[in-house]
Amino acid sequence: MPSPGYMGTILSVDLTTEEFEVEELDMDAARTFLGGLGLNAWLMEQKYTRGTDPLAPDNPIIIGAGPLIGTGTPGAAKTIATTRFPLNGTISESVGSMRFARNMKGAGFDHLVITGKARRPTVLVLDHGEVSFMDAGDLWGLDIFETTDALKRSRGGAKASVIAIGPAGENRVVFSLAIIDKASTLGRGGLGAVLGSKNLKAIVALGNARPGVHNQQECKKLLAGIHERLKRFRNHPRVLELGIMENWDNYVQQLSACNNFSRVFSRQKADELYGPAVYQGLKVKRLGCPSCFTPDKDHLEVLSGPFKGFHTTTTSYFNSYSLGHLFDLNTAADKTAALRMTDTLDRLGLDMFTFGTMLDFLMTHHEEGNLDPARFDLPLKRDMQTLDKWARAISEKKGSAEILADGWTALVQNLGEAYEPHAPIIRGCDIIWDPRPVGLGTMEFEQIVSLKGPRSASGGSPTYVPGQPEENIPLFRRHLDRMGADEKAVERVMDSPLGFNVGRMTRYSEDWYTILSSLGICNRHFNNRFYSLALCKELFVAVTGFDVGEDHLRQSAALTWNILKGLNTREGFGLNHDTPPEIWFRPMKGSDGQPLIIRDYFGKKELDREDIARLIEDYYDERGI
Repeated sequence: MPSPGYMGTILSVDLTTEEFEVEELDMDAARTFLGGLGLNAWLMEQKYTRGTDPLAPDNPIIIGAGPLIGTGTPGAAKTIATTRFPLNGTISESVGSMRFARNMKGAGFDHLVITGKARRPTVLVLDHGEVSFMDAGDLWGLDIFETTDALKRSRGGAKASVIAIGPAGENRVVFSLAIIDKASTLGRGGLGAVLGSKNLKAIVALGNARPGVHNQQECKKLLAGIHERLKRFRNHPRVLELGIMENWDNYVQQLSACNNFSRVFSRQKADELYGPAVYQGLKVKRLGCPSCFTPDKDHLEVLSGPFKGFHTTTTSYFNSYSLGHLFDLNTAADKTAALRMTDTLDRLGLDMFTFGTMLDFLMTHHEEGNLDPARFDLPLKRDMQTLDKWARAISEKKGSAEILADGWTALVQNLGEAYEPHAPIIRGCDIIWDPRPVGLGTMEFEQIVSLKGPRSASGGSPTYVPGQPEENIPLFRRHLDRMGADEKAVERVMDSPLGFNVGRMTRYSEDWYTILSSLGICNRHFNNRFYSLALCKELFVAVTGFDVGEDHLRQSAALTWNILKGLNTREGFGLNHDTPPEIWFRPMKGSDGQPLIIRDYFGKKELDREDIARLIEDYYDERGI
């Protein structure tokens, strides 16, 4: 019998031979690494061979599901995919949601290890404990939505869960991604290309099995406590109404940089052309993951105008702003352009952040007279028709678009070294969060030290909300305690003339993300706000029966980071890669024309390169390095 919380098996698949093996899960390892992200790292250390090219058959893809998935724990639906990513060569993870993790466990497997390369386009099917290989010749070339719909029709309908790639993944575009159930992205950094290099068009999971629970009574009590706190959450009706757009006021401050991060997009235009009123003018059906009490994915439909009837699914309508404001896509006459362009990128399987940032970079240099457009066989114009041409050409690696398809490193090398200081990248990956408009919080800082490069893993910290007054310092202490920092760590973090030390705090924000992702819990702010390290420990004990304390979870997060750090170090990633982009040290033009410079979170001090270097040292000191 498997241990409670786990199905007790690891499925290893060799696509080259179409052979598979079901192994018993090492329960000592499960206890040590919890599951999900942690066990993925443990498996990657065993399965990965140093120097393996990201697109080689031997590069493993490891997909994991944590022990709380399938137990009714709110927001426990995370699918963790670990591999070596082709965009920049790092070894790390991508995280998605929807039904796949629960269905994989429902089929009887905690983890899936995929190696080899199929002889022909293939779909891997996990169906109630049975494993099969389906010819995908008729699916090759289809977009992600078409592929998902076709597989759901033939393999179980709505109960099936599908991870699929589009043409960009098939053609090994290094920033291609996979999407789960047409609603949750999986693979910033190029997971789509890794799947495509293996001729693996999709993975389908079906299954109704559920893990056992060691102490049902205690688990029900803990879950009832979460639901009781939900009743007291005054903002819950707004979350249910708006999903991710509930956080519009914060996100529009943090994610409004444009023209190669040189200025801030007009807040008035953002509200008028992309804001909550525009969102509510669409027909909205909210999509949620299993057990989630705050569904945040969107099924959207245009209700009027020339594009009436257009519909799509997305991780959030906010994505249309993230892309659209870079190119001024929406207008008073057409507030659907950015949504339709985002749909195209999702269908092709292109990471909208990398796609948008790359083209904004090129267009800005062209507009400033620093780039001859004749270098490319497509125009550099800020309109939807041009973007559509670029997206399709990149996905097919046609013409000069192939330079972009090979990623930032290839693009900068092609343009010449003079462009390198202007590239908004860290570790060969484009930044997401810029500290100049909002100050240096953990999300902004973590991009420098993250093993993968820029991402949003540290969003659980108190700096997730920009612009809090220094009077909220007691709240910061409570947040740190909730995330699992012990008393001495809290004192070290808060011992700073700037109010707190963001380098030291980032370690605990990352560890908090690791714990949640190992257990299977969603890190999004309106879900993780209901959790604490103490509650996570109690749930882990009640579900699995392992007799552990809070320190065990802290140590598990540290071990997981150490394994992944070691793997990346052996691939040549050292402290010299922990470098902020040069553009951060130049003024950004604010929405009212004022210069914005890089400062600490509370705005007390302008930060220079030496200040950032000291914060990086503090981060590693906090990690014991």
